[in-house]
Amino acid sequence: MSLTAHRSLINYQSSRPGLTAFASDAARSVARVFALWRARMRERSAFSTLDERDLRDLRVSRWDLEREVSKPFWRG
Repeated sequence: MSLTAHRSLINYQSSRPGLTAFASDAARSVARVFALWRARMRERSAFSTLDERDLRDLRVSRWDLEREVSKPFWRG
């Protein structure tokens, strides 16, 4: 076989997204999940510092506060 018989394969480009695009999308998705988890941890930590007056202003009971704060970060 000669080199000229396979010349058309040298510049072949697939119309499907490659592995790089998939990996990039997956990395962005993982980063979004981690950002969400971190935000939940911060919000629940801040929520736990509220006093009774703040809870009344928000119309949240102490029981609701304790239930929310006790959730793991991966639960919404």
